[in-house]
Amino acid sequence: MPQYTYAVPTINTSYEEPYRYDESQYAYLPHQAEFIRATKDVDRVMKILKRQYRSIYREAQRGGMDDKLTEYLFRSIVRFVDDNYSSFTGTINQKVEKAYRQLQRKEPWIFELMTLYSVSPASQARITTTVLTVAFEHLRKNPGPGAPNPR
Repeated sequence: MPQYTYAVPTINTSYEEPYRYDESQYAYLPHQAEFIRATKDVDRVMKILKRQYRSIYREAQRGGMDDKLTEYLFRSIVRFVDDNYSSFTGTINQKVEKAYRQLQRKEPWIFELMTLYSVSPASQARITTTVLTVAFEHLRKNPGPGAPNPR
């Protein structure tokens, strides 16, 4: 788990000019920059899921799961992909299969929670593979036309 520290702004030497917030004035350490990138990427994928994949939200919520819990589950899956992105190789379908198996082993609480809310195993598989597929398609890309990030 990364240590969370505050970014320190550079000093504004002109006291007559009002201070204007400018992200470029902040100096981030490499692990802080990676955390910021990861957060922005995960947020972008979550927006895509919310806009284009409402059906998986409805499917997960049939048994009474609320919006916040559904959002937390999906975000946890997307974070899992982002944290382990480089360990998956192959086509997107191969990555999704490997990630699904690894998610079941390393984060079983996700599936146990869906079971508590009466989400069938078939629906769990459909929901999880959809979230994994969207995550692999959209993580680590620039928000523009979809060109890969040079990192």
